[in-house]
Amino acid sequence: MNKFELKSGYPKGYLPEGVNYSNYTMLVAIANYSDNGACVGAANSLLDEDIDIARKRGILATTGGFMSAVARGDFKTAWNRADGTNRKALIKGLENLEIEL
Repeated sequence: MNKFELKSGYPKGYLPEGVNYSNYTMLVAIANYSDNGACVGAANSLLDEDIDIARKRGILATTGGFMSAVARGDFKTAWNRADGTNRKALIKGLENLEIEL
């Protein structure tokens, strides 16, 4: 069962990297389908509407290149930097038509 139900839109300003629907959909896929605990935790925090932008900026500053690419909505870079479980999560999101590119 998914932890996050994909919304059809997301409010501006939820990420320090700027809002686009692609980064939101990739974050949901990582939160819902990845087995990489660190990335799932970061995705959950970045999706949490109760966490302010300054704190999210701090989270992004300490994450690796994969999560930074996800937060920017850069699928190609995220794919290239993903480990096996995160690639599987991205594939599942694509198969379920949940990731917007």
